[in-house]
Amino acid sequence: MPQPPLTSQERRLAGLCRVLAILYFAAALAWALPVEAVSLASGPLAVIAVAMTTAIAAACLIAAARPRERRHVVVPALVAQLTAFALAAAHLLAGHGGPALIAVAGINLLLFVVTGAAWRSASPGVHGVPAREGPPPAQTDEERPAIQLKVSKS
Repeated sequence: MPQPPLTSQERRLAGLCRVLAILYFAAALAWALPVEAVSLASGPLAVIAVAMTTAIAAACLIAAARPRERRHVVVPALVAQLTAFALAAAHLLAGHGGPALIAVAGINLLLFVVTGAAWRSASPGVHGVPAREGPPPAQTDEERPAIQLKVSKS
């Protein structure tokens, strides 16, 4: 049976995931390019940053391919955006950093809000459903529908 077409919210989520994948791949490329300012101490951190950023970009591409079935794959991008915002804000509140950290906090907060809203709108009826505890109740003979078997007379 063919799947119904994607809703406008699902198409919007897919488009946003494609844009996020491009942004994350660009950020990974920026981290991967050799820069004279990168010291030996920050080299391993750059490697980890590239690996994590490309993983998030891949998750966004996976979600963009089939947003209805794979919308849950957007969650790592949401977590990354929220974490980046929280850490940047914590450094700013501690008095460390400057314009670059303000930009990181602002951009990641904006990305988190936009991505979260798109993800939530593409998931109608999914939220607030309690998990089933245990097996479903057994039906009695009276509750079970009668099944009629027909035998053809040929």
